[in-house]
Amino acid sequence: MRRPAEFRAAYTGGRRFGNELLSATVRGNEGPFARLGLSIAARTVGNAVQRNRLRRLIRESFRQQPLPPVDIVIGARTAARTASAAALRAALQRMWKQIDEAWSQK
Repeated sequence: MRRPAEFRAAYTGGRRFGNELLSATVRGNEGPFARLGLSIAARTVGNAVQRNRLRRLIRESFRQQPLPPVDIVIGARTAARTASAAALRAALQRMWKQIDEAWSQK
């Protein structure tokens, strides 16, 4: 997802998921695959190096998941600033599982 209107649509019509490190807003889309949008605030995570590290981890994890056709906007919580890469990956796995289970019931 790249356009502000796509983010706005996800935020207004989406369902929220989250854990101690990350939050996600998820909305179904008409396309054949899932799309990812990142909203990682400098105030929450820190400098550009930390933000880009987190973005890379999220994208890497997203690419490895077979998800239903949804738009997902991921945001970081303050605890993500000091979390290890392993903890972030585990939190992402739990979130992907929540999203997949919620959309498979529909």
